Amino acid sequence: MQGHWDIYIPELDKIRRAIELYASLGVSLQITELDLSLFRFEDLTAYEKAPLELLDIQAERYQKIFELLREYRDLFTGVTFWGVADDNTWLSDFPFRGRKNWPLIFDDQHKAKKAFDSIVVF
Repeated sequence: MQGHWDIYIPELDKIRRAIELYASLGVSLQITELDLSLFRFEDLTAYEKAPLELLDIQAERYQKIFELLREYRDLFTGVTFWGVADDNTWLSDFPFRGRKNWPLIFDDQHKAKKAFDSIVVF
């Protein structure tokens, strides 16, 4: 299941339904290319710094997604991200030039973001 999502969609119920449908086929599952854009595709907003309120929403969304994935942990063989840190992401300048995006769990300086803390379980 490719995970180019954003902090708003897809809804968790849709992810759950997709997991259950794929699982019904008897195949093992993976989430690949996971990143959570701070913006909806059609949003034309551009910021120089990541808005803290959006980073908080992102952290909560990552947390909820990983809680859902843990419910189905026996079905999954892996989760991979679409990059390591926000300084090198396909979502910068997409879908238009000048829009920075911060979709990953490490910031531009490769420091853990709230998103990282929200998914790590000790």
